[in-house]
Amino acid sequence: MIENLKNIEIFSDLSNEELAAYEHFFRTRKYKKNHILMFENDDTEEIYFIHSGLLKIYRMHDGKEIILGIATPGDVIGETEALSDVDYRLSTVEALSDVTLLTISKKNFLFLIDTHPVILKRTYSILANRTRRLNRLIRYLTFFDVRRKVANLIVDFYYNFGTTNDGLSKIDMKINQSLFADMLGVSRESVSKTLSEFQHEKIIEFRGKYLHIIDKKKLFLICDEAEEFQDLRKWK
Repeated sequence: MIENLKNIEIFSDLSNEELAAYEHFFRTRKYKKNHILMFENDDTEEIYFIHSGLLKIYRMHDGKEIILGIATPGDVIGETEALSDVDYRLSTVEALSDVTLLTISKKNFLFLIDTHPVILKRTYSILANRTRRLNRLIRYLTFFDVRRKVANLIVDFYYNFGTTNDGLSKIDMKINQSLFADMLGVSRESVSKTLSEFQHEKIIEFRGKYLHIIDKKKLFLICDEAEEFQDLRKWK
């Protein structure tokens, strides 16, 4: 448990002895793919820390889903509500894969923050980065055409899940057209058409459910320098 907590950014400044003293605050929970941990507006207060697996955070409107982000190991879910005056969840959270989580109650989380202010500093840093990612998402949704939206999202995936082998870049995450559509606020048909164009232009190709980038230079040209500092594409 202690080693798992050390891998979580919020607790990375605490010593093993300090973490051992609070180990009893945490519970380990496992969920299967597609399990919904919480719905937006739920009146719950647990905070979740991801040990393994992926979660998607999204909101619904008129039956349509818009994905606000993808949470990966080391991320925290629910800290925003814990620091606010109300417990109502801001968004729905669903498992994209089988996940293992560490959970803590709001009461115990706030106790840790009061006892170790460095945890609050780390939490504010995470919230600031999350705001930056949402600002980038708003820019995608507002100003870009579908072709640039899809290209930029592929590059974002590359910066966060990319691996390179024999000069070929692979997005090491299973991606389908629905995920693209729900992250970009466009129709699945538009995404399908754009991805087909990219494949025809030999920019990308799919091998199974994994996307491979064939021509990174062409892909970045389509992005048209949409991100001046490429490191800002990293989600954490």
